Amino acid sequence: MKITKVRFPEREYFKLPCMKRQIVLHHTVSSSGEFVDDWWQSDNGTQRVATAFIIDKDGSIVQLFEPENWAYHIGKGSSVKDNKQSIGIEIVNEGALQRQADGKTMLWMNGKKEYPGSYTALKQPWRGYSYFADYSERQYDTLSELITTLCGKFGIPKKVIASYLFSETYRQFEGVVSHHNLRKDKSDVSRAFDFGKLIGMEKVEVTTQPIL
Repeated sequence: MKITKVRFPEREYFKLPCMKRQIVLHHTVSSSGEFVDDWWQSDNGTQRVATAFIIDKDGSIVQLFEPENWAYHIGKGSSVKDNKQSIGIEIVNEGALQRQADGKTMLWMNGKKEYPGSYTALKQPWRGYSYFADYSERQYDTLSELITTLCGKFGIPKKVIASYLFSETYRQFEGVVSHHNLRKDKSDVSRAFDFGKLIGMEKVEVTTQPIL
């Protein structure tokens, strides 16, 4: 597994090593990881929103800061402790899609850009959408390896919430969760994500009072 470390200003995260109990999966809503860190830097350090890692579609990994440090990445409803004790991983993906009037063309970014790749179609809408861009096989392979490495380094249980639901109980879970598990207004990672492709992870569901 090759990880490329890039220059990321210390003003954009907290260089304060913390114990970790959770890994949170996100996706970028972009077609590449090229400008993700630039977008996070556009606030000139006032928000300190970022994730430690970005996994591009070809499976390559970019590291912005050491995972023992932290930045805000969960958002609304989360505590400082939630962010400090979790490691964020962004997966490059366009996210939710919309079908064009011609019935063939798929659009992303709220209908502003055409999406040419493969996608998953749902029978019932989830979080307001019925179509989601697929993740690449290389991303699953790399993500599995990265998670295994991080779990070993920080003593995080190799368990993943294989659920597309939201529950406040997930904030206390020790293992791997998705952004959508922690916030009911988020759709990352999306319903196109196949948890069965995460190698070596125990798939669990420990929710109470779930919300779709």
